[in-house]
Amino acid sequence: MGLVRRRAVRPPGRGGGPGRRAVLAALLAAGAVAAAAPAGPAAAGTRAPAEPGPVVHTPPVDAPIVDPFRPPPGPYGPGNRGLEYGTERGDVVRASADGTVSFAGPVAGSLHVTVLHADGVRTSYSFLATVEVAVGQRVRQGDRLGTAGGRLHFGARLGDAYVDPAALFGTTTTDVELLPFEVPPGSDPAAEARALVLLALAEGGGLPGLPDVVDWLRDRAGAGVGYVAELNPWVRGLEMGLDLADRLLSPGPCSDGPPPVAPVAGEPRRVAVTVGGLGSTSTSAAIDDLRVDELGYDPDRVVRFSYAGGRTPGTGRAFPELATTSYRSAHTQGDVTVAADRLADLIEQVLAADPEAVVDVHAHSLGGLVARLAVMELADRGVDPARLGTLVTLGTPHRGADLATALRAVDTTVALDAAVDLAARRVGLDLDAIVFDQLAEGSEVVRRLRHAGPPPGVDLVSIAARGDLTVAAPQTEVSGAANVTVPLAGPSAHGDLVGSDEATAEVARALAGQPPGCEPWHDAVADVVGGHAVSYVTDQLGALSLAAP
Repeated sequence: MGLVRRRAVRPPGRGGGPGRRAVLAALLAAGAVAAAAPAGPAAAGTRAPAEPGPVVHTPPVDAPIVDPFRPPPGPYGPGNRGLEYGTERGDVVRASADGTVSFAGPVAGSLHVTVLHADGVRTSYSFLATVEVAVGQRVRQGDRLGTAGGRLHFGARLGDAYVDPAALFGTTTTDVELLPFEVPPGSDPAAEARALVLLALAEGGGLPGLPDVVDWLRDRAGAGVGYVAELNPWVRGLEMGLDLADRLLSPGPCSDGPPPVAPVAGEPRRVAVTVGGLGSTSTSAAIDDLRVDELGYDPDRVVRFSYAGGRTPGTGRAFPELATTSYRSAHTQGDVTVAADRLADLIEQVLAADPEAVVDVHAHSLGGLVARLAVMELADRGVDPARLGTLVTLGTPHRGADLATALRAVDTTVALDAAVDLAARRVGLDLDAIVFDQLAEGSEVVRRLRHAGPPPGVDLVSIAARGDLTVAAPQTEVSGAANVTVPLAGPSAHGDLVGSDEATAEVARALAGQPPGCEPWHDAVADVVGGHAVSYVTDQLGALSLAAP
């Protein structure tokens, strides 16, 4: 039975630009207006304004009105179709009356909630920081809907008209502005999103310009063309064949035996800097499962990076001079280049605190990209690469993440995008954050890292899980580095990889300067086929999303 090294090289992935929600929503709204034929005083098929019932409304926030109702000169012109309150970010926003949530999610890059009331009025709460309700949920007057993202926009619609929300409080005469585009009560969330786009366009000064439209069309077309190539069975088969040939015909050296025990135990000056992944926090991260004790590190010389800067509390006790900060999931969703600069600062501070220290970096998922950029930054600062030991990345999308690319395709839709964004927010992720664009295949960050290759003078080992559903194994590979795939699969493989026996063995070999472990030829075949299967299915989902409205 032949033995092969766990490594492969995959051709470059496709690219793609960021989506333009506002453009798509505007195009959909404009199409609806063009399709509506006037019939007398109101458009054909529209519903007459409902007679208000005995519903008592109250202001949604305890804040002054800073901009009153100002009907726009035309359906898509600038204006204020509601009341703007002088709220601050984080202020609680409450339902003005009992009702049912008919929309909750993003439109044109901002968060909105709409509530349908028994009197036929639909109140909208726009430009929120967070949403705390879901479509179909019953709410009572005063219930929390979310928090303000700044100034809250409170709108009201009755039948085919926008009305002055102040009239609902009994403080003024109702002022109605008839518009040719409207969504009747009880319509689906996608249609409600198309109605809410008017509010977003008003805030932005009207319809997007031609360059924005061209950008959106280019992004949509680019995503489609990329998927045509990736989903072509001949192209995919060729890629998989090249990977198999590389694994089986050019295996390279491998270690045929048990991994070393505590490989750095005899090096007291060794430091481990660990970096969490996307969605991690200072108290919860998969990288914390790294078996640093089995690898031989002094626990006091294990420093976990904080995405807010410095180290996380309770880590790196041997370096009390280092700043300690906590971080939230949102910190991991910012610009990766900013995070990389902060990590470079931390490593440089560790090296300054102990002039004899050698720093190993262990990073999970997104953290691997941050770590590679940080090492590149340290080289630019003139830091001696000999003081950097081994860089180990686990489940890192060095070639870009198929899932992030699929999210770019979703970003060019309205209805599907709203649903996906809502689901993501429930687990603390903001799919509008810059990091998702940077994680996608073909992004500027991914292109830069592909061009740079392994950091000069630093040993880079990239470890993947065969059945990782979050980052497909082929996407973790770096040409010229030691690429290892371990036989781990399942829905939790991405996080389980860090603390697994298989990954721990490979990290130990890397720290001892040994090549990756050998594996039978049939395991190598399973690695390639399994990784490409995950990538292919993810690409299928991204392509299917392009068919959504």
